[in-house]
Amino acid sequence: MALSDSKLRNIKAPYHGPIEIADRDGLSVRITKNAVIAFYYRFRWQAKQQRIKIGRYPDIKLAEARVTGLEYRQLLVDNLDPRCHGVNRGAARLLGDICNDFMKAYAHPQLSPTTVVLYESFISKYIVPNFNIDVERYRYTEWIKLLDGVRDDTTAANAGSILKRLKTVIRWSKVRGEIKSSACLDIPIKAIGAHQSRRERVLEWSEMAGLWRQVEASRATPKTKACVKLLILTGARNAEIRGAERCEFNLDKAIWILPKERSKTGKMIRRPLSNQSISIIESLDFIYGQDRHFLIEGLSQGKALSTHALNRYVQRLNEQLDYPHFVPHDFRRTISTRLSEQKIMPHVTEKMLGHELGGIMAIYNKHDWYDEQIIAYQLYWDLLKNHILQGS
Repeated sequence: MALSDSKLRNIKAPYHGPIEIADRDGLSVRITKNAVIAFYYRFRWQAKQQRIKIGRYPDIKLAEARVTGLEYRQLLVDNLDPRCHGVNRGAARLLGDICNDFMKAYAHPQLSPTTVVLYESFISKYIVPNFNIDVERYRYTEWIKLLDGVRDDTTAANAGSILKRLKTVIRWSKVRGEIKSSACLDIPIKAIGAHQSRRERVLEWSEMAGLWRQVEASRATPKTKACVKLLILTGARNAEIRGAERCEFNLDKAIWILPKERSKTGKMIRRPLSNQSISIIESLDFIYGQDRHFLIEGLSQGKALSTHALNRYVQRLNEQLDYPHFVPHDFRRTISTRLSEQKIMPHVTEKMLGHELGGIMAIYNKHDWYDEQIIAYQLYWDLLKNHILQGS
């Protein structure tokens, strides 16, 4: 039996009736024990049952919900997924539309490719199912419930990360004058999750030597082994090595020039290459040829080694070695710490990591201490090589 406004108005708390009541054309309402009523549209997409929340009654009237349901139905007729296409609701700004605009106008032009991929994953997993949230009318408690679900399904730290990305996108829309406010911006991370804990892992020399030997003894492909070794020797970011193009490396001059388009800071980075780094790249050239596009290719020619493939290999190394857990990013912390122990100055190690210097130096000092980096990189390999030989 179809719904009516009088039926909805007469629903009072405490409610003990059916949780869901169907209307027509895929429209239904879900009712909580506290008599909170919300409209939903049900449909099938790619042989799977789906559901979209339209909004709460009485914020949205029954007639408005029915019109929205018909608009969703038309999208299906046009072979479009209603979750990915907003419908016209006057001046309302929908979360999905804001995210799409954010990616087009800000993320793609200004953020690094790695960060763009993170936002694309965030949108695919968390925004598409909640595309039609009206960010101005969505209540504080509704945001909390949504983020509690993220925490329960994953981790408190992940819920905190999702909240930070939501705030970034919504705040971007606010400063552009598209919305006046959103309750999401008032939620502290501690209310729904936790901040990402900072990793403190620094590998000991004996661990680095053991890891190097394990890499050499493993049955992985030469390019996968080379990727881990170059991460160890350069202290570069994971994506900087995996996405590196062969043309960025000049072995005759022993230099790697990371273009600003791939740099996290948006500025070109010069990195000297130690003798061992050059030897590794020469081996790759011998096996795979110098005319390849990427320094380290994945399974398909012309494509870079994927994050998944690298992380899977590092996880296998973790399982084979009786060490506290490590990840590729720990190699950056390790090279900085171990060189600092050898009296290499902090501004040199910071440049090796591709960091921008802080404070007044960031404004007035544009030097990259390249000659000092040459000494530091070679020193690091010499020290590591000695520990590798000692354990042989």
